[in-house]
Amino acid sequence: MDAKAIVDRFLELQRAMYAGGEVAPVAELLAEDVVWHVPGASPIAGDHRGRDAVLRYFTTRRELAGGSMAIFKHGELGGDDALVQLADGRAPLGGGEEIEWRTAGVYRVADGRIAEAWLVPLDAAAFDAAWARTRHEPFVYRQRVRPQECAASTFLGHPRFLEFLEAAFVEWWRSRAGGLQESLGAERRLTLASVRVDYLAPVRQDDELRVEVVLDRLAPRSLHLHYDAFVEDTRVAEAASRYVSLDAATGAPADLPDALARNLKAPGTFI
Repeated sequence: MDAKAIVDRFLELQRAMYAGGEVAPVAELLAEDVVWHVPGASPIAGDHRGRDAVLRYFTTRRELAGGSMAIFKHGELGGDDALVQLADGRAPLGGGEEIEWRTAGVYRVADGRIAEAWLVPLDAAAFDAAWARTRHEPFVYRQRVRPQECAASTFLGHPRFLEFLEAAFVEWWRSRAGGLQESLGAERRLTLASVRVDYLAPVRQDDELRVEVVLDRLAPRSLHLHYDAFVEDTRVAEAASRYVSLDAATGAPADLPDALARNLKAPGTFI
């Protein structure tokens, strides 16, 4: 079959799965090393690598949408090994209100299966806002900005702001699993793999900074967290971080202990 026939069959099965159908027929049309790219800062964003990770993305997206997500195709353009499709989506997100979004899906086919795909929102901000509605209640961390944290100015600088985010993460972890080292055990270590911060307003000396922390995604070897920071009612920053679990002896990525993963996960968390 050509790319169009394979992608059409896959999307037919995927729509049925999103409506409550079986996952196995969808899995058969995914390459073992498939990669699914979802841009942005929503709970479903990221590069999902491997068949198992992509299937977790599909089933969690279905769960977050309450099992009633609908996709409507508007047009497509295809080649020998690729297909681009315009489609609208609709689902009750975050409290039952019907939310709509528009995307372009780009699919690359190899050896009769989907090898790679890109979900491209036509309105990135609206797409992120729609899926952000599915986040559960955040953990709240508060800390007052001291003079020594503002260096020569009266504003909280970038390195110190990262320390506030790190402190909020550690306290979030403690609220769910206890002390970081005690809960990880002697065989695991946690390292910060990436962090992104968008600064929206200044934070000054003596301000009380309120950081709201949400676990967006828990994979076997990593955690993806979202942060919103406020001074009173003013949103001063938005951030995201990814932590990776490592084997303490070798430094290689290692699965988090099952009991720890269960403690960290909350209802509505992408896993």
